[in-house]
Amino acid sequence: MFLTNIIQKPVVLAFIFSIAQVAVKAQENAVQPKNYYSSDFEIDGISRVISFYIPRGYGKNDTYPVVFVLHGENETGKTVVKRYGDYFERLADSAASIVVYPDGVNGHWNTKMGKKAAADTINDAGFINIMIDYFVQQYKGDPGRIFAMGFGDGGQMVWRLACNSPKRVIAIAPFIASIADAQKSCALDSIPFFNAEKYVRQPTGKFGYQPISDAFNFLLEHAAR
Repeated sequence: MFLTNIIQKPVVLAFIFSIAQVAVKAQENAVQPKNYYSSDFEIDGISRVISFYIPRGYGKNDTYPVVFVLHGENETGKTVVKRYGDYFERLADSAASIVVYPDGVNGHWNTKMGKKAAADTINDAGFINIMIDYFVQQYKGDPGRIFAMGFGDGGQMVWRLACNSPKRVIAIAPFIASIADAQKSCALDSIPFFNAEKYVRQPTGKFGYQPISDAFNFLLEHAAR
């Protein structure tokens, strides 16, 4: 799968906080099932990019789960698509879910962890919250079924997002080496999380389908009640 052949640009390039119903319908009609799309946004004066996958059968339901998948350090959302896109397509089509691959700034997420945390001013949690609103308004995303998964640095960002937005992100799947370290930074009391430590500790360059599937299915089982 070559991402450059399937990424398309939808009409809307900048996020507008007040979106008219006509614009929502037009944007919704602009996408087709089983396709990837890419959008650019300017938020806090910073250019942000996302890629996303519209599942098979899109348009038949009133709302759809939205799964955000965050890349690791020095990567992009397109890196994740190239590496795991086939897996996520299969899962998204089966569960009628939209999958969103946002980019960190210069391949980095402001997780508020580590030595550089105090000097990091990028509001990545705010960016993803804006993207949650965007997919709820533009693509029938279900506010009660917003989920997040991340790898490495992206896994830490997913944890931070859950701490910052406990009522917006329903469940998370952080592929990080130490849940204990994440808990020291921020203890999650009410948000379910998939513990992927056993997979991360294995010396493999790429996770197989089963870990991705287990994590994805775990998320979808935890819709808001």
